[in-house]
Formats: sequence, C-alpha cells, structure tokens
Amino acid sequence: MTKKQRPSSASALPLHTQSQFKDKPIPSDGSFGPGVFAGRLTLRRIILAVGGVLFVYITITTIFGPTPEHLRDGPKAILKENDPYDLPKDNNGYNRYNRGGQPVPKTITFPKKEDPGDVQNPPRQPEQREPEPPNEVKQGSGSELGGSGLDDAGLKNQDTKGDDDTPLGTGDNKNSNGNLNGNVVASIDDEEALDELEAETQVGETPLSIATKARNKLPISYAQLLNANKREFDYAVALLLREADLALKNTAVYSVTNKPQTAPSGDIHDYLSLSKYYWPNEADPSAPYIRRDGYVNPEIETVRDYRLMRTMIREVHIMGMAYHFTGNKVYADKCAMRLKEWFLDEATYMNPNINYGSLQKGKKLGERTGVLDMFPIFRVFDALHYLKQEPTWPKDLIPALQEWFTRYVKWLETSILAKVERAGNNNHGTYFDVQIIGIYMFLDRMDDARAIAKAAIQKRIDIQITGEGRQPEELARKTSWYYSVFNLQALMTLARWGDDLGVDMWHYVGPEGQSIKKAIDFMLPYVFTNGEGWPVKNIKGFPMGDFLKCVQIAWNIYGEEKYMDAIQVLDPLIQKDMEAGKLKTITTYLCDISTLLEANTRGGRGLIWHWCLT
Repeated sequence: MTKKQRPSSASALPLHTQSQFKDKPIPSDGSFGPGVFAGRLTLRRIILAVGGVLFVYITITTIFGPTPEHLRDGPKAILKENDPYDLPKDNNGYNRYNRGGQPVPKTITFPKKEDPGDVQNPPRQPEQREPEPPNEVKQGSGSELGGSGLDDAGLKNQDTKGDDDTPLGTGDNKNSNGNLNGNVVASIDDEEALDELEAETQVGETPLSIATKARNKLPISYAQLLNANKREFDYAVALLLREADLALKNTAVYSVTNKPQTAPSGDIHDYLSLSKYYWPNEADPSAPYIRRDGYVNPEIETVRDYRLMRTMIREVHIMGMAYHFTGNKVYADKCAMRLKEWFLDEATYMNPNINYGSLQKGKKLGERTGVLDMFPIFRVFDALHYLKQEPTWPKDLIPALQEWFTRYVKWLETSILAKVERAGNNNHGTYFDVQIIGIYMFLDRMDDARAIAKAAIQKRIDIQITGEGRQPEELARKTSWYYSVFNLQALMTLARWGDDLGVDMWHYVGPEGQSIKKAIDFMLPYVFTNGEGWPVKNIKGFPMGDFLKCVQIAWNIYGEEKYMDAIQVLDPLIQKDMEAGKLKTITTYLCDISTLLEANTRGGRGLIWHWCLT
C-alpha cells in the first residue's frame, strides 16, 4: 500500500480563502484604476501603514514639542504619612532629623530646571552643591581624655568613629596641621534627645561641633596621642607592679592580735586605735586626754591596729590590680592569705565592730570618729571583683567575707558610736556614707545603698556646702585646707557611687546653689596663689597633691578649661616634689581613664577608679 500524501496547508484551504491573501497582478496593459489599487490594499498593509504614521508623529512631538506642564517642576518623591519608620514631624511638616542630623522635608522636591530660552529640553545636568566647611559636623557625641603627665597642655582624645567605623584622626581625617579632624553621623532614637539637639542646632552648636572644635586645637596627632597613651599606661602599670611586688615579699603578720595592749574589753580580737589629736593633760596626768586639733600625738603608733588594717586594705587592692593586669596567680594567692589572716583565721581574726576606735586614754569606750578607720574597705571589694576570676581562688572565701561584713554592717546600723558618726555634718558623716554604701553593694543590698546615696544629696551636699562653695565645718578646723580637700574627696567618691546607683550628684544643685562643683570652684583660685588669700586660719600649709586629683576628675567630669589651667600649674609642681622624694611617686593615669569610661555611667561599679581619691 502506498502512503497517502498529506496536502499542503495552503492547498487544504478553500479557494475563496486563498484568494483573499493573494496579491492580484498588475494588468500588463499599464492600466491602474481604483479597482486595481483596492485589490492591493490587504489588511496587513493597512496595519503597517497606520503604525508607521503614528510612530513618526510620536517621535517628532517627543523630541521637538514643549515639556508638559505637570513635568516642568521635576519629579516628586512623597513620604507616606503613616510610615511606621517616619521620624517625628515639627509644625512645618518636617521630619526633624535624618540619620545625618539635618532637617528632612516631608516632601522632597528635586531642583526645578530653568528654561534655557530657544533650546528646548536641554539635557539634565548634575546638581552642583557647595562643599561643606571642613570643620562643620553633623550630629553625634565624643569624649576627651586628660591624662596625668602626658603633655603639659593636657591631652584629650576623641573615642569617636567615622561613617566607616574607622577611628577619626587617622589617614584622611587629619587636617593640614596634622591634628585630629573628622565628622560623625549617628542615629537618634530618643525624642527628648531630638528636642535638645534641635534647640542646639537652632543656635548653631551641637555637642559634637563643640567637641570637634576643641579636638582640632590639639597640638598633637592621633598617632602621637596613641604613643603617649601606651607609654603612660606602661608607666602606670610598672609603678603598680613595683608596689605589688613589695607587698608580695612582705612576710609580716597583719592582725589585731599584734598589739602590745588590749582594748578595755580585754578581748585581743577587738580592734583598737587611739585618737590622734588627743594629748595627756599636763595639769593632771591621771585625767583623760585633752584635744589639740591639728596636732597628731605620736603615741598613736604604739597601737598599730589602724596602721596594719590600712596597710592590708592598700596591699590587697594593689595586688588585686596587679593580678588583673598580669594574670599572675601569686598576687591572688597572697590576697587570699591576707584576707583570711585579718578577718577569718582563728588565731588572728578581728571582731566585726570598732567599739574601741579612736579611744581616748582614760575612757572605757572609743569615740564615734573611730568608725571612720574602716572607710577605705571598698578597695578590697574592688580587688575581689578581679581576684574571684582566678581559677584557683578559694570558692568559700567571698561567702565567708560576706558573712563577716553582714555582722559588721549590723553593728554600723545599730551601735551608738556609728549612729552618732552617721549624723555628723562634716567629713565623718560623709565617710560613713562612703563606707556603708561600699559594704551594702558588696552584700548586694543595692536598694539600701541607693537609699544612702539619695539621702546624701540633702545630708551631705545641701548641709555641708554653701551656695558660695564653702564647707563651713571643714573651714572651722585648724588644718582647714586639708579637711576641705578631705571632705571633697569623700563627696566625689559618693558621687561616683551615685553613678552606679542612678543618683546624679555631680550635677546636683541645691536650693541655695550648693553643689560639688561649687566646692571645687571655691578652692580653685588658691591653686594659683599657693594658698595666699585663703579666708580662714590654716596651719601646715597648702598641700596640693590630693587637690590635684580632685581637679583632674573635675576636668574629666565637667570639661571646663579652668580645671585644665589649674592642672597645668599643679602637675609640674607635684612631679618635682615626687622626683625630690617629698611625695610618693604615683600616677593618676588609670584613674583618669577609668573616670572617662565609667563616671556618669550607670552600672560601671567604679572598678579601678577608687584609688583616684583616697
């Protein structure tokens, strides 16, 4: 059988259908009438012709025609009113700040193009913007670093970063003088911060612009600052390790049982110290001692409980910091031994009270002033924060110490001596607060610590400082300069505790203008006169070492140039005295760094910081 051939698709169509798509031939005689033309107008050719005409028309009008009215102002981008990520609006409908800190209009309109005249629709040119001044910055924050001994002019450091998280002051961020320069773009989420920043922007200054101007005045580059920073850190740690190594080699026993006489109780484990300003009554040697304020009776050294306890506290703190910076467990082991020796060991422990502190010979009970003997104990608690991280640290030691201090703080809360000391309106009351807050925090009694800090605003600042900045109770002392500084140190330590507890004492101002800052400012002018003009009697001169510490902290907290001016005067004098052996060689560098990192910061706990003052 032969295979049947399939017809082609064309031959399969009806004849009338084929004829509709087939062009008719032009007559051979040349005639070309309407009928012939109609025969050539197929559907396909009609569509092509109409499409071509439309294409030519649209092309010509687009290129050469006028710009439509609704496009002459340029395109607009409209921000949605209900955008959940939209920033707050002001009265003019503006989003207050974009992420760079500049106002953003609710409707962003691109620049309108000017009509060039005879030329229609000129090509769009890129928008030309004026360059920003190099020192003009947007919004952000920064911090400054003032370190002791780094530079006579006082060094400052910006710990800020640029848009690419590169520290400012390196590479292209230096200005022509090699100084630090750069801008920071920061996000703002807090509406109150927006309000404050908007007000600052309206007057042309922001915290960052102020900080940047000060930063640009530095006489050194960021590389020089890093170099000085590392060298000063190495020097501070080397001094610390030298003292820690001396403590490590010391084999003496620190204990209340070492004294040649017992307290009136007859218990060798009771702490005993003698009042340093009390002397024998020359008219009646058998009578109780009498007070000679400002003059220390050397007899106090015959009972060494005070000296040994203060040495133990200092050495545990120094060795604890040495462990922190080196990781060498020998420091931790010696600290554990010292703490057990003083507080816990059966043969050498101290009873948890100071009933016989500042005893005046001829009396049966100590004085309220003896309570102050224990106030630096917070240094031990600082050291324990680091020491407990040593893997071989005795796990039962801190709980045993907490049990001891639970009993001791109960004595502070209930004893007559402690209650009278607590009520004091001078440095004794202030240092009572310093002591008990440190213990409460060690025992994790944070609410009790916070209550002390809050009460200190009225009890210590309002009562102890005048609106002029005087400390009347301290000015009444014969060594009025020393005690004014001494109480100021306690107030500033309380303010640091307040940072950890959510109580701002640094910036508190009382109803009559009382403040910690006023107390510093009252004493500040006498730095430049070596005490000349001091308004009250003062014996034993004007030692400036401890006041320099206060001024350095004031510089780091408040940042006013007058404090740096005082530091530039005092620091060379103190350095000279240390080189001559008149003062112990120290550096407050670690204190300064810690102040910048932790002061005014909630929860910093002030670790390392405390040796700044006491």
